[in-house]
Amino acid sequence: MAILSPSKARRLRTHRGKTTQQVIVFQMQRDWFALPIFAVKKVVPKSEIQGNYYSSGAGLTIYEGRELLILDIHYQVFGNRRNQTSSSDLLADAPALESAESLDSLSTEGYLLIVRNRQEELVGLPVISSPTVRRVAQSDIVPLPPNYAARVNIQFVSGLIVQTDGHPILFLLNPDQLLHTQPLLPPSF
Repeated sequence: MAILSPSKARRLRTHRGKTTQQVIVFQMQRDWFALPIFAVKKVVPKSEIQGNYYSSGAGLTIYEGRELLILDIHYQVFGNRRNQTSSSDLLADAPALESAESLDSLSTEGYLLIVRNRQEELVGLPVISSPTVRRVAQSDIVPLPPNYAARVNIQFVSGLIVQTDGHPILFLLNPDQLLHTQPLLPPSF
C-alpha cells in the first residue's frame, strides 16, 4: 500500500464527492482566463506574430508549416480598451500586470496556447507567463451575471470560475466561439 503525504491526502479528501474539471489557467493583463484542458492541443514557445495584431487583436504566425490565426484574447473578449489607457499608465502598472502583452505583442517571448474547437480548427493565444493546469469543482463554474454581460458586451466567455481559496475569478473561455469565423467582406449588392 502506498503511503500518502499529508498534502496529497488533503487534496484527495477535498476532491472526493465533487465533480471536477481540469482547466488551463493563464493571465492576460489584469484578468485571468481558463480553457477546458481538452481544448488545448499544445503549448509551444511563441513565434513571431505578423499582421495587424496590435490594432485589431488578431495576427498570423506559422505553425507546423501552415498559417495560424493568433488572437489577443483580452482584446477579443473586452474590446479595444488600449485607447483608453496611455502606454505610460500601463508602464506604471507593469509589475502588477503583464503589460508586455500590450506593449510588445510582436515579441517572441512567452508561450502560444494552440487551442482547438470541436471541428479541430486551431487558433493561437499568446501569453507571457507559463499557463498552469488546475482542477476546479464543477460547482465553482457559474454563468456570467446577465447585467455584467450586457454592460461590458463580453464575448467568447461561457462562464466564470469562482474559487473559494482566495484565487481571482477566472473567465472560462468557449473554444467553439473563439474559432467562429466572421465574413471579412460585406455581402455584395
